[in-house]
Amino acid sequence: MSENPTHHIALATACTEARDKFAQLDSEGFKSMIEKLDYLVVSFNADKNPIGLYEVAEEALTALKEQKTKNTRKVAQKLLDTLENALNAQ
Repeated sequence: MSENPTHHIALATACTEARDKFAQLDSEGFKSMIEKLDYLVVSFNADKNPIGLYEVAEEALTALKEQKTKNTRKVAQKLLDTLENALNAQ
């Protein structure tokens, strides 16, 4: 994992964007994911340890890709690209 804090901040930002998208899609269906993202972003902001962010960002990316295949208009490609780029920067 990269020791560059800029990459971690970019990932935290991408996770926040993903959280917002899950809330738009169906807050009940993605309640667990929303809660994980909320917790891990706050945790990262407090201790600057990005480990959990990387793990849940992978889960979020997979879930968002699944949603995009179901309805391409519901999830912007830019969000997927942002998450993938933040994950690949690790």
